[in-house]
Amino acid sequence: MSAQDNKDLIHEVIEVIFNNFELDRLEEFFTEDFQNHDGPPGGPVGPAAFRAYLPMMKQAFPDRKLTPEFTLCDGDRVVSRTITEGHMTGSLWDIQPTGKAYRITATDTYQIRDGKICARWGNEDSLGMMQQLGMIGGDWRTD
Repeated sequence: MSAQDNKDLIHEVIEVIFNNFELDRLEEFFTEDFQNHDGPPGGPVGPAAFRAYLPMMKQAFPDRKLTPEFTLCDGDRVVSRTITEGHMTGSLWDIQPTGKAYRITATDTYQIRDGKICARWGNEDSLGMMQQLGMIGGDWRTD
């Protein structure tokens, strides 16, 4: 695949999977041995990695949207910096909804093999997100 094909693949994944939440299409984009290096140790591999994670995010942030800011490609690696924003109107783990909005940046590196994503390394401004949602500096835990 060309560099442009790889970038287009990532943009399509952002729109179809992360924004439109079409989880029935995960196998189109991710290899069976896909590794989410951001996930919990011993977590699922392949498309199941996102099937376990994305429903929790959708429940907590139903209007969550990722917008690519820029995307770079070098061989089989694609780096995409996105703006991620939404409102926390549902619970996440033991954290109750705050109703507040957040807007952060995230940078993800993907590895492409045979036209599909086989690995992902992610980095997002989680501290900024928690501050904007009012989780830091206040009593936001339910325990």
